[in-house]
Amino acid sequence: MVEINFLGHSTFLLKWDNKSVLTDPWLVSRPREVRRLVPPAATQEKIRKLDLILISHEHFDHCDPYDVTMISGRTFAHIVAPQDTLGHLKNVNPRLKVSVREGDSFSLNGIDLTVTPAKHPQSTYPVGYLLKAGGKTIYFAGDTYDYYDMLNIDADLAILPIGGTFTMDSLGAVSALKKMRAKYVVPMHYNTFQRIQTDPLDFARRVEEHTKTQPVILRPGERFEI
Repeated sequence: MVEINFLGHSTFLLKWDNKSVLTDPWLVSRPREVRRLVPPAATQEKIRKLDLILISHEHFDHCDPYDVTMISGRTFAHIVAPQDTLGHLKNVNPRLKVSVREGDSFSLNGIDLTVTPAKHPQSTYPVGYLLKAGGKTIYFAGDTYDYYDMLNIDADLAILPIGGTFTMDSLGAVSALKKMRAKYVVPMHYNTFQRIQTDPLDFARRVEEHTKTQPVILRPGERFEI
């Protein structure tokens, strides 16, 4: 069993057995870059134990260098990310950095990972991740549009962006779910700031009508188990 804790935007804390993984850390309530409409459910100080940090790309709302530096320094979690993204983390212990490219597949700290493509032209090298955890497979898409090779994704849970503006919107996410095989879907990357506002309930309705996947809508701070 895996517990999925939504901390806001694209940040999730995944826990199972004695393992824990954090995705795309952005735990800043008042960022300089944009007015954040929905605050995170936790601050970096609250994360005391962690095995891995997975970062999909270098943009500020997915990789806050201060959060990553403080969390990794406290927990000694390895940071898995494309090389360009790791280059933004100047103050992180180099021994904790793990550079990846799409297609990589490996085990780290007892956690099995596969690096998937992501279609996000505004980033220098975006990726997604397939994570095997607690007997389940979780697909964390990062920022991406839907693409043909999603046909190869088979997961118990897909975590997909739905906000549009440089990522899939709700229609694109439904199209992605039609390609892949996923038992559940949790939407992310929406309503955090003005340009990515959308109705998650409309997304859930479309998923139920047009796919075999079960939608799960989480508000920041809410949890779900698979």
